Amino acid sequence: MTEIIAHRGYRLVAPENTLPAFEAALAFHPDMIEMDVHRTLDGKLVVIHDEKVDRTTNGTGYIKDLTLAEIKMLDAGSYKEPKMANVTVPTLFEFLTFLKEKQFNQTLLIEVKTDHVMYPGIESEILDMVATFKPNYPIIYQSFNLKSLEIIRKLKPDAEIAALVFWMTPKVVWLKLRGVFDYIHPDIRILNKKPALFWRKKAHIRPWTVDKEADMRRVFEANIPGIITNQVALAVKMRKEIQEHE
Repeated sequence: MTEIIAHRGYRLVAPENTLPAFEAALAFHPDMIEMDVHRTLDGKLVVIHDEKVDRTTNGTGYIKDLTLAEIKMLDAGSYKEPKMANVTVPTLFEFLTFLKEKQFNQTLLIEVKTDHVMYPGIESEILDMVATFKPNYPIIYQSFNLKSLEIIRKLKPDAEIAALVFWMTPKVVWLKLRGVFDYIHPDIRILNKKPALFWRKKAHIRPWTVDKEADMRRVFEANIPGIITNQVALAVKMRKEIQEHE
């Protein structure tokens, strides 16, 4: 059965990558929760997607140039409807604590955000933070930065790792064959342009971001291993209609 991955929580009903968004996603029992990790000026790991705080908070500036205290002062709950009061950017520690309190037992998909800003050593810091919680649920690490994936593989040989890609380059294929990563998470637009290359039931792929109903139906009918989506409720409904009646 195709896995449903909630992209940045359930960002259509709550501010993305915040605890309310993750709680909203969990209500629909997706197979995975996906989130993103950056590092602040004072070395704290925070859960946010963009390199800057501008789009998802009332602040401005790069995360790498702001302290955790400065980021915690920002409003992360009012940039979209419905507005939510007292919502802040969570730290990775707060997020993992939240999962522990919720007795989370699905799979966690952690994106290491080193594709535009380099955070030297962030890979080991994330692994160390995760290890302190001794999670009893599966974790997959993903990134657009193939070097980060190589670092994670060296630091934790048994880690499950995925390469985020826009396009399947020879280097991506070579690193997959070498075992640097286990899965490929391609842009859904690639799959639509080159269906003969990617629409295979046994391929280790989970396309992103599958939000259009037609794309979602195609994924479920092809029994592709998983989809990363913002449309969590729709995905759960369509999977039930298509795959549970096969």
